[in-house]
Order: sequence, then structure tokens, then C-alpha cells
Amino acid sequence: MISIKAAIRKEYKRKRAALSEDEKERRSGAIFTELLAWLGNWSSSKSVHLYFPIKRQGEVNTFPMLHWFWENDWRVFGSIIDEETGTMVSVRIPPNTHFFEDSWGIPIPQGVERASGEKFDLILVPLLAYDLEGWRIGFGKGYYDQFLSSLDFNPVKVGLSFFEPEEKLEHEPHDIPLDFCITPEKVIRF
Repeated sequence: MISIKAAIRKEYKRKRAALSEDEKERRSGAIFTELLAWLGNWSSSKSVHLYFPIKRQGEVNTFPMLHWFWENDWRVFGSIIDEETGTMVSVRIPPNTHFFEDSWGIPIPQGVERASGEKFDLILVPLLAYDLEGWRIGFGKGYYDQFLSSLDFNPVKVGLSFFEPEEKLEHEPHDIPLDFCITPEKVIRF
């Protein structure tokens, strides 16, 4: 029997796959516009951690955001998987970093170093689905919840989604909710 989370993952993968490449780029651009308007009120330091989209998963394209952050003198962080521990670790992404796709299609920054002890104030979090309380469902590996729970500081957690929220999603004690989610039409605060 398929779990509720697995059914939601399947449904949102189907919804993404139903969008044309042009529509995904249009919606990604609208999310970027909403993000920029929201950042107009940003009063914290200019440091951000972002994910890099897996094209075959149809994720929101964050590369235009990356370039904007670089151009506007933000300190930019991303993450890689530590092969020894199987956990996500933060790395500094300096301007003009080049990326290659690994066997999973994940864009990996080249020539970066771990950002041990460095903090960021904002993190853009990937997701498949989310609800009206900020609980999210990702691909099920738990990397982001483990990563967020390992931080000794509390960045503002912002999801990016092509779609509107579900009313309520199941969540577990180790799950960490979002503070905001940005869609093509609006910014939702939880």
C-alpha cells in the first residue's frame, strides 16, 4: 500500500511533468520577481544558501537568482553531499563558480570549499509540496531536514513552488517547517 506522502510525491511529480519547459521557466521567472520584491524589505545581512535545480525533476530554476545574488554582493552558499557521512554540508559559492551535473543530474559547484562555521540568514529550500502551516514534502531522502537541524543558527527558511499549498500535510517530529513559500503569484508567510 502506498503511503500518503508517497502519493503526494507522485502527484506533484506528475504536475511538474505536465508543465512545458517554457511554462516552468515562466513560473520560475515569476517566482524570482516575487523573491526580489520580498527582498526589498530584507534588513538582515546579505547571506543566502540556495539549492541548485535538478532539471529532470522540473525544479524551480534558481540560477538567475544565484547570478542576482552575486551581482548584488551577497555571500552565497550552497551544499554538497559529503560522501563519507552521506550528509549535506554547506559550501561557499564565489562569483563565477562553474557547475557540472553528477549522475543524479544535481548541479555540483566546482572548486568550492566547505563553509565551516559560516552562517547565512536566508535559505531557499526545494520542495515538491507544502501546506498552509509551512510543512513541506521533498523527495524523501531527508537531506534538508537533517541539514537544517544540524545548524547552530536559525536562517529564514523559504520554499519555492510552482503550485499553491495543500491544506494539510502529514509531518514527523524531525521535520522542520518553512517560514515562507514563494509562488509565481505571491509570498506566503507561515
